[in-house]
Amino acid sequence: MSGYTVFLLAFAASAASPGPEIAGLLSRSLSGGILASLPLAFGIVLGKLLMLSAAVVGLSAIADGLGPIFVALKYGGAGYLFWLGFKKWKQAGRPIAAGESAKPVSVKAEIGLGLAMTLSNPLAIFFYVALLPSSIDMAGVTLVSYSFLCAIIIGVMVAVVIGYGIVAEVARKAFTSSSAKTLIDRLAGLMMFVSGLLIVIR
Repeated sequence: MSGYTVFLLAFAASAASPGPEIAGLLSRSLSGGILASLPLAFGIVLGKLLMLSAAVVGLSAIADGLGPIFVALKYGGAGYLFWLGFKKWKQAGRPIAAGESAKPVSVKAEIGLGLAMTLSNPLAIFFYVALLPSSIDMAGVTLVSYSFLCAIIIGVMVAVVIGYGIVAEVARKAFTSSSAKTLIDRLAGLMMFVSGLLIVIR
């Protein structure tokens, strides 16, 4: 088994495991469909690529010094998720009035939230630091091999987003009554709360 295969399997297992990012993606897909989760997913992927880059260039040694930044990202992202969850729960089941359009999601805010959710976990960089040397020859990392690692991360995350998005989409379409919409909305709001809580306690 090649080192890249080991990295792919380990990263896939980590990325697909339930956690703040997955809870956030599910809540977005439940409330607005799979397309609504894409900006958040982009931010999460960007954060994972930054973590990989930091590990490759050896920045893990200064991770402890960045503690205050991690804390600010952590509580800022959690607070935003709590607010979104409260809003979603409060408006659960509310029909969109005639002539009223659904409020568009701020793409920049969603990307920033996804980035904060990923970067607020300083232990994530140690995942790469621990995994990379045991699977990849770090002394021989080139632009091509680095690009291949980035492609693995992007490919796995696309599969994860699509997989969880399909599950959420099936749930949305299976429950179309007013009471079911309220339930789905409240579930989405609850998952935002859970996502924020997981960020705080991890």
